[in-house]
Amino acid sequence: MTPAVSLVVVNYRQAQLAARCVESAHRAFEAENIAGEIIVVDCGSGEAEKPALAALPAELCLLPDNRGYSGGLNAGLARAQSARLVLSNADVLFRPGAFTELVRTADDPRVGACAPVCSWDDAGRVLLPPGFDPGFLQELAMLRGPRSRRRDERRFARFAREAVRLWTHGGPARHLSGAVLAVRRDVFDRVGRFDERFLFEYEETEWEARVRAAGLELRVAATARVRHLWGGSAAGEPETERRRAESKSLFRRRRYGALGRALLERAQRRTHAAASPALARRAGAELAARPGAWLAFSPHASGFPFAGADLECPFRVPPEVRTAMPPGPWLWTVFRGVDGAPLDAWWGEP
Repeated sequence: MTPAVSLVVVNYRQAQLAARCVESAHRAFEAENIAGEIIVVDCGSGEAEKPALAALPAELCLLPDNRGYSGGLNAGLARAQSARLVLSNADVLFRPGAFTELVRTADDPRVGACAPVCSWDDAGRVLLPPGFDPGFLQELAMLRGPRSRRRDERRFARFAREAVRLWTHGGPARHLSGAVLAVRRDVFDRVGRFDERFLFEYEETEWEARVRAAGLELRVAATARVRHLWGGSAAGEPETERRRAESKSLFRRRRYGALGRALLERAQRRTHAAASPALARRAGAELAARPGAWLAFSPHASGFPFAGADLECPFRVPPEVRTAMPPGPWLWTVFRGVDGAPLDAWWGEP
């Protein structure tokens, strides 16, 4: 019997995370009464991973080498039987109800792909960026660092308004995070599969641009919720930074041309020296309730993209998030939920 949904999970040297992902998907399928199949694609993790992967209650596709997330997804798509597809990192935990809403949204013929709302913590309060594709001028402005406080605050507010809208109501989006995507098979027939020249990141950004160019919509399904253990699937991979840099360079060259790429790379080399706004430094982030306001925290000097949490009740960084946050100072911003206007900002360690 053809499954109602095919879930493709891509793994690279994270069999324990993949096992948790598969377990959560089985629980969600059962709770939602969905006859789904699960395909785990391993991108050449090596012999050490094979026993743990072989024990998973899923169809296993073992690739001889690391074709990246894009190659893993393409291999899984070739195996999947359903016309309804959910594509996932290994570091994702599905909450009951997620598949039903993702499939319902993706079934709309106007929609090319949809994504859930991703939380970073187990309680689901700390929300990860729904997607970020700034374009040349905004990326250049961010890399050049703070120039005009008023202009910087307007840029932040635009991103913040959009993030809160997608987190709370969902709807159309310019870009979706590639952690989880729900797609109909006919969309791939129409726009093609993922470009495997993108070794790490940017594969979904390039593919989503093709979806939009075909006149299809990207959408966030706000009632579909997953937990994304951000950074988990890339942890321990020594080639990560090289692959990310190559993908970024390829993406910039293809979208902005050689000159545009050169301008962005030149600005990026100067970023660390120029992007330190004159803000106070505080220790940690433990905030009292402030109804109507949100907290954003980001490692970027621009303040976005950011993880966010509403301040309807007191907030402190959950331990599981604190231990996962990359070291170094983070920019913390309290802003109004209604319009994204910053109310307070400071630099501080997690």
